[in-house]
Amino acid sequence: MDSTETPTRATDSDRRSTPVQPQHSNTTDSTEGTDTFLDHAIAYARAKFRVLPLLPGQKVPATRHGKDDATTDLDVIRTWWARNSQYNIGIRPNPGDVVLDIDVRNGGTLESLGVLPSTWTAATGGGGYHLWFRCSGRMRGKLDGLPGIDIKTETGYLVAPPSIHPSGARYRWINDEPIVPMPGHLRGLARIPVGNTLPRRTVGRTSGDPLIRSVENAVPGQRNHLLFWAACRAHHEGGHPAVLDGIRTAAIGIGLTEREVDATMRSAARKSGLSA
Repeated sequence: MDSTETPTRATDSDRRSTPVQPQHSNTTDSTEGTDTFLDHAIAYARAKFRVLPLLPGQKVPATRHGKDDATTDLDVIRTWWARNSQYNIGIRPNPGDVVLDIDVRNGGTLESLGVLPSTWTAATGGGGYHLWFRCSGRMRGKLDGLPGIDIKTETGYLVAPPSIHPSGARYRWINDEPIVPMPGHLRGLARIPVGNTLPRRTVGRTSGDPLIRSVENAVPGQRNHLLFWAACRAHHEGGHPAVLDGIRTAAIGIGLTEREVDATMRSAARKSGLSA
């Protein structure tokens, strides 16, 4: 994506998945103004994004059921931020939205993605980016073959501007472009290939779905333990990439950090006799 390119303003019909700013904000990056976290949370909900509160300065959901509590109900949202006005904001992508999460700490770079069209983009507090695209099909948990590029879909959630990263830096939108289709050279790296399904021997009660559900239903105090157990079982049953990606996505969805999840899954791989 060429940072020198002059952005074209999106029309209301083009925008679809791009939230409006709070009514009294007139800039793309209003994080230093008078808008509150509640103002932004309401703006996201009005743009049809499901919203959830995250602990102040963290990425962890502040509600009992994590991402599953996300809602567009304005009364519920107001109640959450009345409890703590400093809650960070989480949003869940809508069906068909695919977000490339560039994690620079794990080697992710914009340059590794090649030539990109202008699309809705946020700068994360950790120095990375969230690039929003439209893409159909089943998605991997990471962009295939490229380090540090995670994939977020409707099954998970993202920290949204103007939330505060654990480092103290803010997330911020760097444009208000419409969400555009994912470029062709990335679609094959993002999608799980058609026909790449679970082996027949794992269909049924021993399939990956129960392992993923066990992680999705984990409660605080058991999350990391269940993640480790599920990852070990997945490796024992053949280590199918779709299952492991699903387990990882589920673990992030219940509030474990990506660093915690990746460390636990590496431990499970080592225990299963695989190189990490």
